[in-house]
Amino acid sequence: MVTKKEVKTILGNQSGVALMMVMTAMLLLMAIYGEFTFESKIARLKATNILDKSQAKLLAESGLQLAMTRLRLYKEAFNTVQNNPNAKNMVPVQLLNQLWEVPFIYPIPVGKNANSSFKATVDLFAKESLLDGEFKVSIQNLSNRMNLNLLRIDMTKVNPDPQVDDGQDDYSSLNLSDTAILSDVSIDQSLYFLLKKLVDKKREKDESFDDRYSRLNYQEMITNLKYYMSDYGSMLRDPLAGEAEATYQRVPLAPKFGPLSSSSELFSIPGWNDELIELIQNEFSVYPSTQIDFNKITSNMLKILIPTLTEEDIKEFFIWRDDPEQPRYINSKADFKKYIVDQERLMNDTDFEERMKQFEQKGFTFGSNPNLFKIVSEGSYNRANYTLVAYVVLPKNAPTAATNPGTQPGAQGGAQPGAQAGSPPGTTPGTAPQDQKTQLLEPRIIEIQIN
Repeated sequence: MVTKKEVKTILGNQSGVALMMVMTAMLLLMAIYGEFTFESKIARLKATNILDKSQAKLLAESGLQLAMTRLRLYKEAFNTVQNNPNAKNMVPVQLLNQLWEVPFIYPIPVGKNANSSFKATVDLFAKESLLDGEFKVSIQNLSNRMNLNLLRIDMTKVNPDPQVDDGQDDYSSLNLSDTAILSDVSIDQSLYFLLKKLVDKKREKDESFDDRYSRLNYQEMITNLKYYMSDYGSMLRDPLAGEAEATYQRVPLAPKFGPLSSSSELFSIPGWNDELIELIQNEFSVYPSTQIDFNKITSNMLKILIPTLTEEDIKEFFIWRDDPEQPRYINSKADFKKYIVDQERLMNDTDFEERMKQFEQKGFTFGSNPNLFKIVSEGSYNRANYTLVAYVVLPKNAPTAATNPGTQPGAQGGAQPGAQAGSPPGTTPGTAPQDQKTQLLEPRIIEIQIN
């Protein structure tokens, strides 16, 4: 048994206290040091990641600038060819398009079979270049899509007096028959035709999709879209606008009353969702282009152009056009007509011309000189990636006619002496259509997305 005296002795013994204090202090210092070291490593990693991300961003921006330079070169080459009749006959459109359509990768990849001279040139370029990292740039032609902003009603073109016929449609109601597209090529009727076609096709393959969209109200969807982008008060005479206005009052979204500036705006419009927008995203856009390029046209857009084509006819067209051994380039409406009318006899000459005229009256043009592009520039540095997606338009000026020797000096705009009735201003009877020159203006970026 421990006595009281022994307990006092044990409690009064202070030997080893200093050692315990030192060990405790060391443990605390080690914990602080570990925390400081960990925070330092994290800060260093953050700084490294920020630097890598900044470098990747600069690389992506460099790729974008390179793409814009290539489009400027294309613009200069196109304008030069247009101004030189001899060059116009010798330089095919597809050769000009190679100025922008070939993807670019840096560092430049060198194949195993490349000759020594090419390898030496690439190595010298890499050594003299100030770029550090990698980037990939691609340019895609988007001049094959219908512009949804054509749905928009401009208040400046609408007379507020209901008694005055201003040539504008008073109603936005759709013709829901399958044959309506044969006579009505308006953007709203074309949108309905294509959307219904794609929805019906997917409903046949997807039972759950069929359950969700078996009672889809196309009229309501298109009216909501049209009301969202049209000028305020421009649809006062449209009986369907009241329902659209009531719809927007029920949702936390005010109509823009202006043109769509980005395709992402579609996701906020009542009745439109991800699944439906994905169905049409490759056929329509919101960017300023009304040209249809037959070399880039999709099967769905081809069906809109000529609804009488069967699925087999459309398949045969793409087999003929995209033959890997003998690809065909359709550089004009006349080339397309040769295939449809003369070669395959899918339409007669009169019907074809009338059909194309309907689209031209709506403002559409046909050609192979693109004016709307999508640039994707991806920069990579170490583990960081930065992607820029830019939409670029190459504006076209009004075609100008070649100067005719019979033009009087100092003549003002308007019909010139001797011009036939109905001739475009600035032309004379001696001016042939092929003498009219289309000139491209400087490319400009209309939207940039960061991924």
